[in-house]
Amino acid sequence: MDKRQENLENMDAEELREYIYELNESESGKLGLSWDREREPEKIVEQCGEMVPVLEEVPERDIVRDPAFQNDLLIQGDNFHSLSVLTYTHSEKIDLIYIDPPYNTGNDNFVYNDHFVDADDGFRHSKWLNFMEKRLRLARDLLKEDGCILISINENELFVLKLLCDRIFKEKNYLTTFSVKVRHEDRILKGDKDFHEVTEFLLFYRKSDKFRVSKRKEDNSSIEKYVYRVQELTDAPEEERMGSKTVYKFRPDQYKIIKGKPSADALSVTNIRGSLKEGNSSGRFFMAYLNERFESEAGFLYKVMDMGADGLGYRYFTIPEQGKNRKNGDYYQGLPLNRSAVKEFPYPNFLDFEVDFNNVAREGGVEFRNGKKPVEFLKFLFTMGGLEDKPEAVVLDFFAGSGSTGQALLEFNREHGGNRKFILCTNNEISKQTEKNFRKEKSLSKKQFDGMKEKKDPAWLDYAEENGICSSVTWPRMQNVLQGYDGYEPLEGNLLYYRTNFVGLSGSRDQLYYDLTEKCIPMLCVKEGTHVLKEATEEFRIYTDGEEKGYTCVYFDVFGMDYDLFVERLEQLQGPKALYIFALGDQVDERELMDVEDYRIEPIPYRILELYKKVVRLSKE
Repeated sequence: MDKRQENLENMDAEELREYIYELNESESGKLGLSWDREREPEKIVEQCGEMVPVLEEVPERDIVRDPAFQNDLLIQGDNFHSLSVLTYTHSEKIDLIYIDPPYNTGNDNFVYNDHFVDADDGFRHSKWLNFMEKRLRLARDLLKEDGCILISINENELFVLKLLCDRIFKEKNYLTTFSVKVRHEDRILKGDKDFHEVTEFLLFYRKSDKFRVSKRKEDNSSIEKYVYRVQELTDAPEEERMGSKTVYKFRPDQYKIIKGKPSADALSVTNIRGSLKEGNSSGRFFMAYLNERFESEAGFLYKVMDMGADGLGYRYFTIPEQGKNRKNGDYYQGLPLNRSAVKEFPYPNFLDFEVDFNNVAREGGVEFRNGKKPVEFLKFLFTMGGLEDKPEAVVLDFFAGSGSTGQALLEFNREHGGNRKFILCTNNEISKQTEKNFRKEKSLSKKQFDGMKEKKDPAWLDYAEENGICSSVTWPRMQNVLQGYDGYEPLEGNLLYYRTNFVGLSGSRDQLYYDLTEKCIPMLCVKEGTHVLKEATEEFRIYTDGEEKGYTCVYFDVFGMDYDLFVERLEQLQGPKALYIFALGDQVDERELMDVEDYRIEPIPYRILELYKKVVRLSKE
């Protein structure tokens, strides 16, 4: 008996949950994954036990080129907080998630609790798994049922990430792992290593079986291979029954196969080998009835009646003549009547993007030395994720870093049409090099610098804000691609910039409701896609989508002042309306809305808090 079973009553909730999971895994015969949980709880997540994440607008960083363009989002803040907000605004609204998380090599910029995690940290793998698990659980709930997630990773955490994703997304939804060639085998980065890393990896999961894998599409309209004609030299071939089919047999001197110019009336030849032996009806027929005749009837032609989808009513098969050193037969067919102009093939699980990775430095007009991904690579992932057939898709990258995902999707829209939108989430984290630059600029020792950080010296905070990744890389890149740079033509789109902010949970319930209502309005606009202010008073605000095809109407006065005016405005609006009305409970009195048409209503902030409780519970699991 497991010793823990004798001590169940003394287990805390976390220990009990993990024990139950291990039991389930062992009983089902599956591999499990366990790690040291929360030895050092993540402060970012712990914050959510004291404060509610919300969004605040940063209008001075908005890039609005044309109200007719789609509005894309850049959210600055820790991605756990951003994902918490998106759980409310975009639950089951995301079509594709791509992330390029820290690889946890000890040399990258993986930060846990405000400290870079280096290779000597004995708990760095556990810290990384705790970090990833909470974010992936939130991300899963954002995906549509027919959505998918792709995760770049290297071999350092590949295997544990696979097991973690099997747990979160379920093993049945695992699609494949791609090996991605990212550098030439002779381009050695570090000569002191035993092995040179040429490839990285890409995990591919779906949300459910409603997701359909997109395949390679090739032109299938050509008739170049239809060049053969069969000339029957006898009117009395031998007749034989093979299974349910009538078959006419022609000896080598009773027929000719003539090769000519391509024609829609001609035949193509297919060699029956490999998977074709069992892969289609012609292959199975040959193996069942003709394969055994290789020696006795070498060189024969067989006309099998009632077979094929080319309208001929028959299909020809041949056994090669003796002396041709061939072990497989052939069949001849005409153009299929229902042939599609495009033929689909599965993607290989090896992708060669070496050239694109080597040229990535110049993309976007910004320098980023920590894992910048090529635009062509990302556009390929969008195609593989089925976005060509989803012109209104929403793509999320919550490790946005250099912003490659944003540029790639804008280019994808230009090439394929559509108004797909992206959401980029990134913190404004500083790199090790940025810290070194500041120390050098200020002539500080490491001890002096650490003291400035601990005391949150304004000089350091201002420098870090200006030189953080979002301020110095992500946002400038979006400026470049939306406004044009160095001969790069501007792309169509608008960028709306937000930061995560917080509402404290201390104080009375009523005070929390008032404070949250006041600060939740940007979240509501993000949720509804309405970012243009139409009317504002001290009691309510009305936003529209720019074309006035829909409205978000927020009444936030706790005393009910000017509610009659608010209702009057609602009655005048033509089109669907999302109404958010302040309430201390989960119900809103709708009697005064009798003459308002085409609306749906939600009490605020009750629903936000109810959903937030689930996030808090998840963060403590």
